[in-house]
Amino acid sequence: MTTRILPEADRFDLDLFYREHWRRRPVLWRGCGPRFLAPSLDWPDIEAFERRLEGTPQEPGSGAQVRRRPDGTVLFVNQAQHTLPELADACAKLTDLFGWDECTADLSVTRGRGAGIGCHFDHSDNFVVQQRGSKTWLVGLPEDTAPERQRSRMLETKGFVPSGRLPEEPLRAELHPGDVLYLPLFAPHEGVEGDDGEGSVSVSFSYNARSALSQHLKPLLSALSQEAAWWQPLPLGAPDTEGLEDALRRALRAVTDVPSP
Repeated sequence: MTTRILPEADRFDLDLFYREHWRRRPVLWRGCGPRFLAPSLDWPDIEAFERRLEGTPQEPGSGAQVRRRPDGTVLFVNQAQHTLPELADACAKLTDLFGWDECTADLSVTRGRGAGIGCHFDHSDNFVVQQRGSKTWLVGLPEDTAPERQRSRMLETKGFVPSGRLPEEPLRAELHPGDVLYLPLFAPHEGVEGDDGEGSVSVSFSYNARSALSQHLKPLLSALSQEAAWWQPLPLGAPDTEGLEDALRRALRAVTDVPSP
């Protein structure tokens, strides 16, 4: 496997990002971490948090999910904004900045050279903000994940494991404190702790993708239940296809039309 260096920038430009990178290709911003999270998390913060989590699969009363490697090399906290107020505040600010309806945060802590959670892909757009230590990333593009696997991820097929498959020449990036790496949804990626092995802390801020099925199917079914062509008993023989289609179009317009501001 050969690698290419991932493109870098030293200035965060939101318009340029949406125009050239959003859901297309990754980018690495050097030193832009404070735009996403400030002040940064320090080792005393992490160690206090780890003591609070000892012996629990999740922090009581929160939606955060805690995963640990038995050998202590990896701690991964999904939905960490529910248990760390500073991450909740950062998520609120990023929601406004990017124009999203929500933002979530995952916390990754590794201890040991090469430690990581493995190659995978997500149905979210992720912004990895390096806090402490260093991390080496190998990254592909969204098209490196086959459409059928993208479909399975979006539909969250039961038992589906979204392991990633890097291309023969993935992009490579070295993250240090203050760096931010954008990972488009569906792009396979793998991050491992750097060679110094002194520990790594990073936070991934994410926007989960929505599909038309997840957004509109239930409202559409509700709207169709108000259409006589769809709730009345079907006649014997051929159904009134034209009437069903007209009613379907009305119901679809009703649930997908966005009111003008």
